[in-house]
Amino acid sequence: MEMVSCSTQEMLSNLPENILEDILSRLSTRDVVRTSVLSTMWRYKWISVPHLIFSDECIPISAGSLGHDKLVKIVYHVLLLHRGPVVTFKISSLQLQSCSEIDSWMLYLSFNTVKEFKLQISKPERHNIPPCLFSFTQLIHLILVGCIIELPVTFQGFSCLKSLGFQKVTLSNATLERLVSTCPQLEMLKLVDIDGPTHIELSNPKLKYLTISGKFIDICLKDLTSLVSADFYATNAAHPDQQRTINITNILSSVLGIQKLVMQGWFLQSLVIDDVPRRLPSTYDHLKSISFSLNVEDMKEILVAICLLNSSPNLQEVEILIWGNREFAIVPVMDLQEAKDQLGCTFNKLRVVTMSKLLGMEFELELVKFILANSPMLERMNISPAIIGIGNVLAFFKKLLTFKRASPQAEIVCSDLELDRAI
Repeated sequence: MEMVSCSTQEMLSNLPENILEDILSRLSTRDVVRTSVLSTMWRYKWISVPHLIFSDECIPISAGSLGHDKLVKIVYHVLLLHRGPVVTFKISSLQLQSCSEIDSWMLYLSFNTVKEFKLQISKPERHNIPPCLFSFTQLIHLILVGCIIELPVTFQGFSCLKSLGFQKVTLSNATLERLVSTCPQLEMLKLVDIDGPTHIELSNPKLKYLTISGKFIDICLKDLTSLVSADFYATNAAHPDQQRTINITNILSSVLGIQKLVMQGWFLQSLVIDDVPRRLPSTYDHLKSISFSLNVEDMKEILVAICLLNSSPNLQEVEILIWGNREFAIVPVMDLQEAKDQLGCTFNKLRVVTMSKLLGMEFELELVKFILANSPMLERMNISPAIIGIGNVLAFFKKLLTFKRASPQAEIVCSDLELDRAI
């Protein structure tokens, strides 16, 4: 921390307490503690700051391999001297390991009115969360990374919790379902690389934002009537023998008000059924943005994508990431005709389309052609091909130039490194 002039010190010291608190709340705990050297008046101001945030910045570079021990001592020292309520407690460090001191910190904090809590264990061994965490009755935001969770029998839910995030967390199906359903104010749920659940049923009428990323989990969305945004990313395909209730006809059945939908990785594949309908039973009139990965080796997956598009007449943005092997993605003429016959809607509000990693296949061209011909308000179509050779890329874009455009202002933008221009 740089030296501060006497006049500046005096000006800072004369600021109202609420302004000083706001300034200190924007600093890391390391810098807040260091304000004690500014003057005698500032020596003990840090001990009443309600926001405690610890990160790798708190650990001197000289600590080296002893970074964990140093961090534990710093946290212990701050909590020992702290006076007043603790509203925010965040500790996220690449050095932090599972240790008994963490439980002591949580026990101390359980006697405070903590509203925001984050614990990140970055080392391989995950930390068992003690029961006292579930007595934080004022929690609004909770993030746990690298932990193991078992709910105590007496747990009645977090009545104030609005956002919940788990990453690399181990827990059971029942624990997750119970936790989500007993938080009546929960608006945001983020699950990344969680271990344990194979089938989860999520039910919470207040939930607005949902993110699930990691290994495939069979998901049942139930009573999510307020959901406006869902982001799914599956890092692997569903095993043929794995129990699966999720499919194209029921994944969105309880989220008719959804506005943004992301399905990346292998997730679209998990929605495939034997007889893919042309449209879903319900129309998703509120859906404005959709993004999905599409495996062009799988005709059923293509039909699922078409079904989603046909059921979303008010889309404004569409993003499609093509993936697959061109050698294995030669769609039979009969199947291609089936896909073309399935396309059947007008995108009266569509403005931006982004298609990445195109292989130059006939179906891709048909999809581009259909969107251009049925999007009267389209402004921009971004095309990023994965075609090798400048000649092949040029031939591909020459075909695009022949397609009819319903929108007179629509432009096709090539993001190929060699052809970065608008057509």
